[in-house]
Amino acid sequence: MTQIRAGYRRAAAAVGAALILTAVPIGTSPAFADNQVEAFTAGANGLLYKSTGGTPAVVHGDLFAPPGAGVATIRFASGGITAFAIGVHGGLVASRTVSGGAGGPGVSIEGPYGMAPPGAPIAAAGLDVFFVARNGAVFNRSYRSTAPAGPQQVTAAGIAPPGAVVAAIPGTTPGVAFVGTDGALRVVRSSGTGTWTTAPASPPNFATPGGGLAATSAAAGFVTGLDGQIWQVRLTGGPLPDPWAPVAVAGTGAAPAGAHLAVAQFTGGPTIVVFAGHDGAVRATSNVAGTWHEPTAATAAGVAIPGKPVATTIHGDHLDGDWCGNGTAWQIRIPKPTPPVGPYPEPWNATTLSFQAPNIQPGGHVANVLR
Repeated sequence: MTQIRAGYRRAAAAVGAALILTAVPIGTSPAFADNQVEAFTAGANGLLYKSTGGTPAVVHGDLFAPPGAGVATIRFASGGITAFAIGVHGGLVASRTVSGGAGGPGVSIEGPYGMAPPGAPIAAAGLDVFFVARNGAVFNRSYRSTAPAGPQQVTAAGIAPPGAVVAAIPGTTPGVAFVGTDGALRVVRSSGTGTWTTAPASPPNFATPGGGLAATSAAAGFVTGLDGQIWQVRLTGGPLPDPWAPVAVAGTGAAPAGAHLAVAQFTGGPTIVVFAGHDGAVRATSNVAGTWHEPTAATAAGVAIPGKPVATTIHGDHLDGDWCGNGTAWQIRIPKPTPPVGPYPEPWNATTLSFQAPNIQPGGHVANVLR
């Protein structure tokens, strides 16, 4: 286990190689770890792994998805958490995160084989799962009581690169955003009567086709532009305003082009945007002071793979982040930002922990959720 505080980044970088060999005794909870957040990832052996503030452990022995595959989770009314992915056969799979018992399988097939690129990015919000299929169309699998069984195509074919990153939009009405083949940010929303509409949320050639984005609501989507800028864009799905006026979150070159983004918002409080920067540091920015500022490092350099996924969730008065490094699983805790007293940058006061995990796929997708 490695612990890195924001004020000791330089020292941590110098001794990180030695610290990473420090073992965590089995059965103990590391200081500052959040054991109320569960993080899921597809390991290098294709099995589903779960970390609860410690070393990731295999959930069950059934093959889940290709190494580092996109993972999304849904918490059902029963309280059980289900993890979803595109399996090695290109079909949607679901793991109830525990074995079916009595010899039953831990993984079920939720859609036909060959639908999507194996391991493609996937997203979920509420009771809806989204992904982009081989034909470039967005598909939805809804677990609402009135929804049809199996994945349903909800856009025209060819609108997005196969296996594009998708961002499910939280809210009462199912919705999803993605960057299409023309580089335009697009929003797909359900009418509630079984029909879906697709609308632009940016002009063409705005972002990397199929590239990274995230959303906290229909009012706040975030995307990495072609030049590495990060933008906040409305995802209401209506006509594109003219003139179009997105909000700049970070300047040119702040993030790798097309980088995955993670976004979380404190209830009634600030929003934090998190990503793996060019130097492998997890970087963050918030709007706690009323405006966005250039992202600053919340960790030492080299702990993450530039542009690769980081998962975030809010737990009480802090943000929990999880990601896959080189043979290690990482967790960060960032206290809820407060308006800075002095000049920017804001002090993240983050605590970072790493856990030896030889079966973790470097840079793999992670989904995290409160227990």
